[in-house]
Amino acid sequence: MTRNTVGPGDVGKRVSFQFELPNGYVGEAVGTLELWDEGANTYLVRTKDGSLARVPALGVRFGKVIPG
Repeated sequence: MTRNTVGPGDVGKRVSFQFELPNGYVGEAVGTLELWDEGANTYLVRTKDGSLARVPALGVRFGKVIPG
């Protein structure tokens, strides 16, 4: 069951994702939602170390906005 409460309107907020890529890789991304790429159906998350994580919306197992 997929639970994702993050949407395009959450840009600028801290978020947490657990996601799966088509090749079976399972990853996590925690950071600030920088951009929602409509064309690619992808969230772009700026992580603590400054890197940019691409999270495919169709692969999200769990996503939430972190309060605070």
